[in-house]
Amino acid sequence: MPAYHSALNEARNPEACGCAVCPLKTDVKGPAVLCPVDEEDIIDEVLNYFRANVFFRNFEIKGAADRTLIYLTLHVVQVLVKMEKIEDRNTAMREIKQWSSKPFPVPGDNDFVMAGMFPLPANRADTDSFRSYFKQAREEVGVRVIAKLFDGPNGEKNKWWQSFSKRKFMGKELKDV
Repeated sequence: MPAYHSALNEARNPEACGCAVCPLKTDVKGPAVLCPVDEEDIIDEVLNYFRANVFFRNFEIKGAADRTLIYLTLHVVQVLVKMEKIEDRNTAMREIKQWSSKPFPVPGDNDFVMAGMFPLPANRADTDSFRSYFKQAREEVGVRVIAKLFDGPNGEKNKWWQSFSKRKFMGKELKDV
């Protein structure tokens, strides 16, 4: 069974470090163009394909949007790991907002775990574009994962979603700076 690839590979989105800077449905401030509410954005794809893709050790990259999908899938796992010991939605949201504002490795940094899959930045502007887009996308992913994770009738944690914190997509995990 092949991995699920992004339908946005065919779109002509700007790129940063080989990743598509896809439109997002978000209230988080950042450089992304707003995606119409009735269309699926890259984060919808990540969450819809997550359960199937997270089991793959290899992922053939078919376009820039696939790199964005890979990065954000790894970030979903990172969010789930961060949420393991948190038992309520309000604390989770506070932690995600705080954590999202911290620096993270980008292509070209020594501790960027996907160095072979992502091209090095062409220049400083490329690095800055990557950092600002993924700062916005990471925060929006956190908000949406928390909505799925704490979806019980009384806001209790969905143990099924939390169980995916034990998986390593492609045998990798993102690191904080």
